[in-house]
Amino acid sequence: MPEPLTDEYLRETQQIISAVPAGPWDPIPNDYGTPDAVGPISFLETASDEYQMPVIAFVGHAREALPRYVGEVSRQRAQIRALEHRVRQLEQPKDGDRRDC
Repeated sequence: MPEPLTDEYLRETQQIISAVPAGPWDPIPNDYGTPDAVGPISFLETASDEYQMPVIAFVGHAREALPRYVGEVSRQRAQIRALEHRVRQLEQPKDGDRRDC
Protein backbone atom coordinates (compact mmCIF):
# COMPACT_ATOMS: atom_id res chain seq x y z
CA MET A 1 0.00 0.00 0.00
CA PRO A 2 1.39 3.44 -0.87
CA GLU A 3 2.53 5.79 1.85
CA PRO A 4 0.15 8.67 2.70
CA LEU A 5 0.78 11.88 0.79
CA THR A 6 2.60 14.51 2.79
CA ASP A 7 1.68 18.20 2.64
CA GLU A 8 5.13 18.83 1.17
CA TYR A 9 4.52 16.31 -1.62
CA LEU A 10 1.15 17.91 -2.41
CA ARG A 11 2.74 21.38 -2.57
CA GLU A 12 5.51 20.07 -4.84
CA THR A 13 2.92 18.43 -7.11
CA GLN A 14 0.91 21.65 -7.29
CA GLN A 15 4.05 23.59 -8.27
CA ILE A 16 4.86 21.09 -11.02
CA ILE A 17 1.29 21.23 -12.34
CA SER A 18 1.22 25.02 -12.38
CA ALA A 19 4.48 25.14 -14.38
CA VAL A 20 3.17 23.20 -17.40
CA PRO A 21 0.96 24.67 -20.16
CA ALA A 22 -2.75 24.83 -19.42
CA GLY A 23 -5.07 22.16 -20.77
CA PRO A 24 -7.03 20.63 -22.21
CA TRP A 25 -4.45 18.79 -24.22
CA ASP A 26 -6.03 17.39 -27.37
CA PRO A 27 -4.43 14.77 -29.64
CA ILE A 28 -2.56 16.28 -32.58
CA PRO A 29 -2.32 14.26 -35.80
CA ASN A 30 0.85 13.98 -37.84
CA ASP A 31 1.04 14.42 -41.63
CA TYR A 32 -0.50 10.96 -42.09
CA GLY A 33 -3.49 11.69 -39.83
CA THR A 34 -2.25 9.46 -37.02
CA PRO A 35 -2.11 11.10 -33.59
CA ASP A 36 1.48 11.34 -32.42
CA ALA A 37 1.26 14.30 -30.06
CA VAL A 38 -0.89 15.57 -27.26
CA GLY A 39 -0.58 19.17 -26.12
CA PRO A 40 3.11 20.04 -25.85
CA ILE A 41 4.17 16.37 -25.92
CA SER A 42 5.09 15.13 -29.37
CA PHE A 43 6.32 11.96 -31.03
CA LEU A 44 4.29 9.61 -28.87
CA GLU A 45 5.18 6.03 -29.52
CA THR A 46 3.93 2.84 -27.97
CA ALA A 47 4.83 -0.79 -28.44
CA SER A 48 1.51 -1.30 -30.22
CA ASP A 49 -0.84 0.95 -32.17
CA GLU A 50 -3.61 -0.63 -30.09
CA TYR A 51 -2.29 1.27 -27.04
CA GLN A 52 -1.48 4.59 -28.70
CA MET A 53 -4.92 6.23 -28.44
CA PRO A 54 -5.53 5.09 -24.85
CA VAL A 55 -2.10 6.47 -23.87
CA ILE A 56 -2.82 9.77 -25.63
CA ALA A 57 -6.25 9.96 -23.96
CA PHE A 58 -4.66 9.26 -20.56
CA VAL A 59 -2.01 11.97 -20.94
CA GLY A 60 -4.56 14.51 -22.14
CA HIS A 61 -6.98 13.65 -19.36
CA ALA A 62 -4.27 13.67 -16.68
CA ARG A 63 -3.49 17.34 -17.43
CA GLU A 64 -7.02 18.27 -16.37
CA ALA A 65 -7.64 15.55 -13.77
CA LEU A 66 -4.46 15.73 -11.72
CA PRO A 67 -4.98 19.32 -10.53
CA ARG A 68 -8.54 18.45 -9.57
CA TYR A 69 -7.42 15.38 -7.59
CA VAL A 70 -4.71 17.31 -5.77
CA GLY A 71 -7.22 20.04 -4.98
CA GLU A 72 -9.71 17.49 -3.67
CA VAL A 73 -7.07 15.89 -1.44
CA SER A 74 -6.19 19.34 -0.06
CA ARG A 75 -9.89 20.17 0.50
CA GLN A 76 -10.53 16.88 2.29
CA ARG A 77 -7.45 17.31 4.48
CA ALA A 78 -8.63 20.76 5.55
CA GLN A 79 -12.06 19.37 6.31
CA ILE A 80 -10.58 16.48 8.31
CA ARG A 81 -8.45 18.91 10.32
CA ALA A 82 -11.52 21.06 11.06
CA LEU A 83 -13.52 17.99 12.13
CA GLU A 84 -10.68 16.72 14.33
CA HIS A 85 -10.48 20.13 15.97
CA ARG A 86 -14.23 20.11 16.58
CA VAL A 87 -14.11 16.59 18.07
CA ARG A 88 -11.32 17.67 20.45
CA GLN A 89 -13.45 20.64 21.52
CA LEU A 90 -16.45 18.40 22.14
CA GLU A 91 -14.35 15.92 24.13
CA GLN A 92 -13.11 18.57 26.57
CA PRO A 93 -15.11 18.60 29.82
CA LYS A 94 -17.18 21.70 30.34
CA ASP A 95 -17.43 23.53 33.64
CA GLY A 96 -19.67 21.52 35.95
CA ASP A 97 -19.46 18.32 33.91
CA ARG A 98 -18.53 15.20 35.83
CA ARG A 99 -16.91 12.53 33.72
CA ASP A 100 -15.99 10.15 36.56
CA CYS A 101 -19.44 8.56 36.84
